[in-house]
Amino acid sequence: MLRIPRHGRAAIAAAIAALAALTLTAAVPASAAAPPGEFTLYSSTTYTNPVKQIVYDECAPFIGSLLGRTVGSFTNAPLPDCQIVLHALNGDFVLCAGRGVVPPGLRQVYLYSIRSGTSVACPV
Repeated sequence: MLRIPRHGRAAIAAAIAALAALTLTAAVPASAAAPPGEFTLYSSTTYTNPVKQIVYDECAPFIGSLLGRTVGSFTNAPLPDCQIVLHALNGDFVLCAGRGVVPPGLRQVYLYSIRSGTSVACPV
């Protein structure tokens, strides 16, 4: 029979407790993490005909191309302190959080960007 000195038992018990804590930490489901940011751009003003759907995990500065596509409406679920901006020849349009319609003069979109900033809630 193996005999372990008393001070060795305490070290083994501490190691087992640490291993159990590590195992429990690793077992936390991925759903506990914050959901990603996501937005969808639609060619119509009735939230149909998707042009682009983007899912992103961090609010790092990013610029993407839409090549002059028409964007009539959108759904936007941004990350905290993050904004989506549509860049048209006539100006820029910051998407609100929720669902909204792009103003007529800004519907011919060439670029979109993700940047830091507050996204206000869309009017209901």
